[in-house]
Amino acid sequence: MTLTEQLKTIVLDALSPHGWGELFALHGLDITVPPDSLEEEMSRPLKVDRNVPGFEEFSLAGVRGVEPGNLGLSLLYHALASPCCAASSLSVFPTLAQLDVVENYIYSLRRMTLAELRDPVLAVFAYQYRDQRRTTHRQHADIAFSRTGVARVGTHSPEYDGPSRGYVVNPGAGIKGFRVLPARYGLFIAERRVRGRDGAVLRPTKLDGELTFLFPVLKVFPGDECLFRKDENDNLVPVDVGAVDFVDVHVNEKLSRVHDEQGGENDAFVPPHPTIPFNLKAYPFIRDSRTDKTLVQLSAVGASCQVMPVSGKVVATATQKVGGKEELARFIVPTKRQTRERWNRYWSTLEITARDNSRAAPEYLNIRHEPNADELADLNQLDSATFASKVLETGGYEAAHFIDNSCDGVLTVKPVGGISLPIHCAFSLVTATDYFPQVDQVEVEEWMERQQNLPTGLANIGLVFPQGAPQPMSDGRFTWYLAGVQDISLSYQLPNCNLPHPLAPERSAFGLDDPSSFTATAIVGSPGIASSLKPIPAPRRTLSWLPDAAADYYAPGWDVSQHQHDGRNMMVSYGLGSPFPEDAKLCAALNSFWPAVAPDSSRTYGFGPPMPGLTPRHLFTSVPLTDGELGYHPHHPRVLASEVKSEAGWDGDYGPYLSLDNGTRYVCASNPLRADLTKSALDGNLQFAGLDTITTDAYISRIHALSWCRENIDDWCRRKFGTVFNHRKIGWWLVSFEVVPKWEDWQSTILPRLSNDLTGPGYIFVFATVGDRNEFDNPPIRLRYPLLNRMEIRLSELDGFHPDSTAEPRPVTILRKNDDQDERL
Repeated sequence: MTLTEQLKTIVLDALSPHGWGELFALHGLDITVPPDSLEEEMSRPLKVDRNVPGFEEFSLAGVRGVEPGNLGLSLLYHALASPCCAASSLSVFPTLAQLDVVENYIYSLRRMTLAELRDPVLAVFAYQYRDQRRTTHRQHADIAFSRTGVARVGTHSPEYDGPSRGYVVNPGAGIKGFRVLPARYGLFIAERRVRGRDGAVLRPTKLDGELTFLFPVLKVFPGDECLFRKDENDNLVPVDVGAVDFVDVHVNEKLSRVHDEQGGENDAFVPPHPTIPFNLKAYPFIRDSRTDKTLVQLSAVGASCQVMPVSGKVVATATQKVGGKEELARFIVPTKRQTRERWNRYWSTLEITARDNSRAAPEYLNIRHEPNADELADLNQLDSATFASKVLETGGYEAAHFIDNSCDGVLTVKPVGGISLPIHCAFSLVTATDYFPQVDQVEVEEWMERQQNLPTGLANIGLVFPQGAPQPMSDGRFTWYLAGVQDISLSYQLPNCNLPHPLAPERSAFGLDDPSSFTATAIVGSPGIASSLKPIPAPRRTLSWLPDAAADYYAPGWDVSQHQHDGRNMMVSYGLGSPFPEDAKLCAALNSFWPAVAPDSSRTYGFGPPMPGLTPRHLFTSVPLTDGELGYHPHHPRVLASEVKSEAGWDGDYGPYLSLDNGTRYVCASNPLRADLTKSALDGNLQFAGLDTITTDAYISRIHALSWCRENIDDWCRRKFGTVFNHRKIGWWLVSFEVVPKWEDWQSTILPRLSNDLTGPGYIFVFATVGDRNEFDNPPIRLRYPLLNRMEIRLSELDGFHPDSTAEPRPVTILRKNDDQDERL
């Protein structure tokens, strides 16, 4: 079939009876015309009604059903691809395969020749259609591209969601785990150039003029309607474009690198097992998608392709056949020692000390599961003395290795008939779950820049996040955290140069000789032609698989880590924790560390483990999660009062709570040395716990409100308690946080409304100061701390905390010291 016939039969005829015919008719477009009239119908000017819901962000320059070669100016594509176009009258929504046909048709009408392009190349891009606020130019809804895609692992297979034109990641109410999030890629003819009027880059900087970008101009698909050339009479002649066959290599080599000294660079390495000669170059120490089909699969979507992580356990043990016997992959835990003045224990995790910010191996390794006959002994269950001696000090025992499905890789295509151009690969990341899929790092970063009225990349992140940062991976071409640097500078960061080219394994897929490697994580697109009617305040969105929804802060990292080697500043997955949940636990405890992707579990523990001769370290909270999101313990006061049900939180653990025992009040909390996210993952207890429903606006509102409280209630705290409140090292522990949908309907007796001045939505914060920790159980899975003082804060009128608000927050604030009478600030 011709593309016109495909568009008619596969797309328009299939969708028209389900409300789409009526929707397009509102704009004067008739999608029921016969095939021989379709091109004429799609090309004639329309009176687009942008007051129809979903069309507010369609460019004012878009006046036709199809604008040749421009998806963002084509009414047909906008309606079919935008998740904002999801009227109740629509009973069926386009599949990605149908959108692929529409894309091919629109690009085909461009009738492009290579001769009209400047420095053309072939390149693989991840891409998706986006609302106005997430495009490169921010003027109207449009397509966005990146040479880096971010797929995410899951315990359940992916599920396409028609209304959002993407995927849902929650497996369903009451079901633990996560769905796989695939990433979609296409092959494009691109121009190699610096940023300018012919190309737009998300978050442009003054340094972009020193960099080389690839800007896609034509999607490649097989047949004679994709590309043209001119003959000797200057007539357009179709080029017969061959098949577009995607090929990949994805690698997970974390376990191998744990045991590899790498010429002294990894001087904190763990020696190989002394009595079992494991092959460190084979599964499970190295996993390669060419031989291990449990990592990723490629799924064709017309002329495009999806990288599809294989669903399965977040964490698993693995074996290798040694001497004819299946042996559990394991190692001998090193004794506690220092490498370059840093101990090889971080809490109860083995730390493979990095060199500055360069990680040649996983930085963290779980050491709390000892093989014992046919099962794993959970060392978290040891008594305190044995645990301290065996796990924290002496080592010398066997610990199980765990595998996870995170990996980094390369996606390219076989040579395409009819197009003789160099081919640039895409960097494909398969990463851990994004616990806040509706919140992107770039939105948090830009909110902080607006708050501080600072240029791109220069916000003082430490004011809100003392540890970590929300810098998005799409900003990876520049850096801001170098000592003594008061401005951004080029990072010269590039994808993992150790990754082999899928079609030529003897050479690297990425290298220093290609300057466009340094912009592989940038998000690019076409310049905006005109504005839209108006931005949609809270648009429905496709979950992102582009790198503005991934982290670019490496310590060691969430989506990818960093390794400097042979003059190359590389993004690599092998520097992440092994297994990844071991890393996630530690960093979530440090005020999220990777905002918008990692939870903040600082208040789950309250304090870090005790250190000899040092004051207990208070864990600062930046992103307040509710008591329910952290988990309502069976002894939580609201559970005992039958106001809520007991349920574990996102990590399979429980948050803190106030308790009364023999007349003494305590704060009870999880023991940071015994909490084990790896164990929770192994047992299948990880879940979203509602985090996936938090929008950007709600996420930032929580952060802003907590920050506002610290700044504005400090004087009151000094008067009432004789101590400061707004200091990250002062031990005011956020022991309870609740989001109140509407104060007038709030019924809790444990956390009552207190004042009729509180109306509409609100927040409840309960802070505490405590005495020394107390081990009251054996084993001490949980700890308790004598309560010294309690401070309750209730807020309403939250509009000033909205990320788009330009006014200073002026919430109604009701305060209470211990059990005293409440008062208004």
